[in-house]
Amino acid sequence: MKAKHALILLVLGLCADFVGALFKISHWEGASELLIVGMTLKVVGSLLMLYKLLTHPRVKEFLNR
Repeated sequence: MKAKHALILLVLGLCADFVGALFKISHWEGASELLIVGMTLKVVGSLLMLYKLLTHPRVKEFLNR
């Protein structure tokens, strides 16, 4: 998996959160589901990005600075 896949999930999560918030403000149906989907996408994207960072070969060099 490439880091861009994790970034895409993060961006999709942010977009879903934004649209869900607009739906919530307008009292439209489906707002709660969009907010949950957005939160889930952001968590999965963050975990994948953290995994990618920690499994990088030069991470010990980066963390020791």
